[in-house]
Amino acid sequence: MSQFPEITELDELLYRIDAMMVAAEAHGALCGMLCARGSIELSEWVDHVIGEQERGNELLHDVVHKLSELHQSTLEMMNDATAEFKLLLPDEDDPLPDRVEALAAWCEGFTYGLAAGGIQQDSDLPEIVDEFLKDITEISRAGTVDEDEEETNPEDDEMAYIDIEGYVRVGVLNTYEELQPLQSTQTIH
Repeated sequence: MSQFPEITELDELLYRIDAMMVAAEAHGALCGMLCARGSIELSEWVDHVIGEQERGNELLHDVVHKLSELHQSTLEMMNDATAEFKLLLPDEDDPLPDRVEALAAWCEGFTYGLAAGGIQQDSDLPEIVDEFLKDITEISRAGTVDEDEEETNPEDDEMAYIDIEGYVRVGVLNTYEELQPLQSTQTIH
């Protein structure tokens, strides 16, 4: 399996070139585009992620290399039933508000990727996909609790985050399988 990049390293590279997306959002966009089309050229996805950039710069080359690794490993995970699909999100050691923000950005990227891949709001989609898209749109609006609001139990918040992340991960695979049934049975070698 190809190398799955570290989110902090990719975020730093994307920040340094003033990219259009953060790492989690970029991965969400890639997964959305793959669900919509079954495959996506690296260059097309990269253009969505980085926007207009001056070509030939060494830092840009490093960014494209990392994005290429992410593209390849994601293709492998989505097309291989034995591989564990994962979202490019911060580690469990990172503060919960940072992870919630990244998951929201990932979901926003996913809906963007579906649209960029050709899925429109009025598209006739299987019911399971339609429900998931409604849920993921709500998750993309997630934020942290205001200081003035009631305190919540950190353990409950952590469990809720883990449940939502798992729901998104499974929902993406279900969406891919529903929209690209022939792609999901093929393995990339």
